[in-house]
Amino acid sequence: MLGELTNEEIEEMLSSNVIGRLGCYADQKIFVVPITYVYDGAFIIGHTVEGMKINFLRQNPECCLEVDEMKTLANWKSVIAWGTYEELSGQEAAAATETLLARLMPLTASETSHPQRMGPSSAHRTRTLGKNPIIYRIRLKEKTGRFERP
Repeated sequence: MLGELTNEEIEEMLSSNVIGRLGCYADQKIFVVPITYVYDGAFIIGHTVEGMKINFLRQNPECCLEVDEMKTLANWKSVIAWGTYEELSGQEAAAATETLLARLMPLTASETSHPQRMGPSSAHRTRTLGKNPIIYRIRLKEKTGRFERP
């Protein structure tokens, strides 16, 4: 059976997951990349360093996030949320970082998710050395969800 997720199911999907695919568009190219995120009920909050994703989002802040859960090919659910990218600084960035750490640290299994990578400076950085860490949020405007169940 195919169907639409309720608003409550959409909120649960966004809240219970931390991995999604961010879609953005600039320079006549579509770019889709997996991200680690936290949903606080209003915003998608994430961290990254400067690169193609940030270049695209700075040119065109309109973007979307796709999150899915797949049990089998006939038992899945998916949410797409559209919104506007915003870079954070100062107290907003600090608060967002705390939100990220509180949710992600219990799940941390890779070195790239540790707080040393999120902070403004770290002797532990390797691949991100010399790049500016960026804390951002996506102000959600629209959400939709679909499912298939046996």
